[in-house]
Amino acid sequence: MAEQTKPFPNGPAKPAHTTLFKYPSEEETFVRRFGSAALRLWPSLPPEIQQKLLAEANLVWDREYNIPSLPAKLEAFAKRRGGR
Repeated sequence: MAEQTKPFPNGPAKPAHTTLFKYPSEEETFVRRFGSAALRLWPSLPPEIQQKLLAEANLVWDREYNIPSLPAKLEAFAKRRGGR
């Protein structure tokens, strides 16, 4: 069973920048692989790194933009899928 996600003692992290991360469609496979690797390592990451990843994930360009409650959905997804 996956390890429980650690609490975030300093509250939500702010992204280092506000520029959207965009990538061409032919690089989507690489983006998915890096994302999958981050989720696999999620339980072992320090809370500060988990928060930074969540903050950055909110800024990534995606074909499905304007998702309601995106930050909460990303955090729930990381908790549910992290470590698998």
